[in-house]
Amino acid sequence: MIENEETQHNPSYRWVIAVVCFLMMFVTMGFGNSPNGQYLGPVTKEFGLSRADFALTFSMRYLFTMTFNLLWGKLFLRMGAQKLSGLGILCLSGAFFLFSVSDRLPLFYLGGALQGMALAYCTTATCSSLVNSWFDENKGTVLGVVFAASGLGGAAGNFIVARWIAANGWRYSYRLTSLLILAAGLGLTLFIRARKGAAAAPAGKKQSKQPVWEGVPLEVLRKKAYFYVVFVIVFVLGWLCNPVYTIAPAHLVDRGYDPVFAGQITGILFAVLGVAKVLCGIMYDRWGLKPVFLLCSASGIAALLVLAWAQGTFAALLFAFLLGFAMPVETIIIPLLVMNLFGQKAYNSVVGVLIALMSGGIAFGNPLVNFLYGRLGSYTPALVSYTALFALCALLYLWCDAQASSLKKANAR
Repeated sequence: MIENEETQHNPSYRWVIAVVCFLMMFVTMGFGNSPNGQYLGPVTKEFGLSRADFALTFSMRYLFTMTFNLLWGKLFLRMGAQKLSGLGILCLSGAFFLFSVSDRLPLFYLGGALQGMALAYCTTATCSSLVNSWFDENKGTVLGVVFAASGLGGAAGNFIVARWIAANGWRYSYRLTSLLILAAGLGLTLFIRARKGAAAAPAGKKQSKQPVWEGVPLEVLRKKAYFYVVFVIVFVLGWLCNPVYTIAPAHLVDRGYDPVFAGQITGILFAVLGVAKVLCGIMYDRWGLKPVFLLCSASGIAALLVLAWAQGTFAALLFAFLLGFAMPVETIIIPLLVMNLFGQKAYNSVVGVLIALMSGGIAFGNPLVNFLYGRLGSYTPALVSYTALFALCALLYLWCDAQASSLKKANAR
């Protein structure tokens, strides 16, 4: 793949990087991840499988995303963003081709594993690192727009894939998705460049109000208790949003809602999420991470309480709005946590680990909430108990923020 020295030093090329990252997230997450649930019905119906058995494919996806995100930092330093993204695209395309020819569960599980590995290489960690490297100002806004692409892509992907399946069957849809990811994804990787040096921002441009903290070496962070508390926060947050939106339609039906309307709530939620990611980025650039994190936490607590006892159309729509503003904790909040609590020096070493922990939390949280449902006969007790966990995560974050502020002051002396 081509490397161009001139573009590597050209600060204006950052806008090309932003567009490439946006489109990469749109394609890989929008078509290579979000429509997974569209295949649940037709595949299980054709082979007479239980939905629980086939759904293990999705767990394999998250488990392998978690595993390979742990290796992301070393691979990124060794291969660079362009080659690592290219490898991810090839694996993701291969996973969907494997799905298209599968006729037994082990092959679907293998495809889920390959899908999980691929998404670790070409989505959140790589795109956030490129933005972090190329942008010296307004990083939050750019990250918000880039991560909003996954929600927009998910809306488009689910709409298109549902029609492909209805018109030509699930195998055709898997195969066409494989070709789309291969063509679009590899084309986008041609424009990825590593930034050489830290050129100053163009004269006359308004700077972000959030200063860039260089941070301290990873060895120093490992001696700080808050370093490990952040890991716990991220893992627990993985239980509290993704698994909740997954069970929301079923819970709403249990509470007497129309199944069609209950299913549409997820689409509304993703539309709100796309807007919320951008707004969270803008808020971060203006006011910092603390108000953004607390807003997401408060929205999550309110969303869980509304869903627990939802009645009527307004309550369901309010839930979608509130959870949409909570779910940025799964995406844009993670790189912002690294920038603010750990600094630039540790960024590439830590961001993949935190994303892995988020994936692990989601993989653990999905069966956990359904286990609680099986034991208690309702999702309501789990939803109420999750509000306490959300509040605890917010309090622990405030403590970590105070510890990081003390480290910054000591480092500035």
